[in-house]
Amino acid sequence: MEIKLVSMSDNYLKNIWVAARTCYSPLSPVELSEQGATNEEMLRLANHIITSKHSSVLEHCHMTFAVKNVSRTLLAQYSRHRVAVSLSVQSQRYVSEQSNKNPGGIFDFVIPVSIEKNPEAKKVYSEFMQACQAKYDELTALGVKKEDARFVLPGGAGTNFVTSLNLRSFFDVYTKRVITPGAQWEIKEMLVQMRALLVAKEPWLAQYLPEK
Repeated sequence: MEIKLVSMSDNYLKNIWVAARTCYSPLSPVELSEQGATNEEMLRLANHIITSKHSSVLEHCHMTFAVKNVSRTLLAQYSRHRVAVSLSVQSQRYVSEQSNKNPGGIFDFVIPVSIEKNPEAKKVYSEFMQACQAKYDELTALGVKKEDARFVLPGGAGTNFVTSLNLRSFFDVYTKRVITPGAQWEIKEMLVQMRALLVAKEPWLAQYLPEK
């Protein structure tokens, strides 16, 4: 998989500071935004906000990621957080998965780590993917529309999407899919990569998003 941070809000700490102070200050948010606050002051307030779970103010910090070549299985898992995340997904109705789409003559697909490490299992898996590709090509050659031919494609078929979420939502998804045991490896890997990109821009967040 490949993840890219497309865009994000400027100055997370300032956004959090202004939003949090607005809740309790007699000053307007316009006045607060014009006030000078030290980095230490903003960090101290952000820490209090996060540890006290006053997390609504984190919703003013946004991020957008481009995600390349993850499985449809991951997409199904990630889209369960739909209230928390926004998604724009490459459509199998309109984008052809015919064998001439890729240089390798087969649609993109993801190989689970446990299968990758087992040569015999990998052979079985790869042969099945080739068979799915052959049947997809046969169906489209018979005039079946892409939107119907795609029904033969497996959960391991690759997909691409753009996702946007706010910091509160990212904390929630990261906690459920990385920190809490039980999530599958692929969605964990995606979120860990997203975390790394986010922390590179906002290093102070590292302590609140422990790596697993």
